[in-house]
Amino acid sequence: MTYGYKEVRTISADRLRKLCIDHDWYTGGTNEEYSHLLFDMAGDKENITTDDIVEITSDIIEHSKIDNEDFEDVAFAVANIAVVRLVRDEEGRD
Repeated sequence: MTYGYKEVRTISADRLRKLCIDHDWYTGGTNEEYSHLLFDMAGDKENITTDDIVEITSDIIEHSKIDNEDFEDVAFAVANIAVVRLVRDEEGRD
């Protein structure tokens, strides 16, 4: 059954910044790279997809002292700060 709603995830730059600070991540990036992560890859997106979370996680790992084996843990932490809401699907069904 379809109800005419869809899930939308967002991650604010502030929440992502706090996550990086709390875990001592992104210590190897420039200010421009960090701004790109916070705003272009997260804060300015209307809907964060799974691919976006993978891209954000990859960027964090690339600029941090984190082993690639920890990828899923970092991805979980990133996904966990997302705000999830249900919105009416304008294209969809009622």
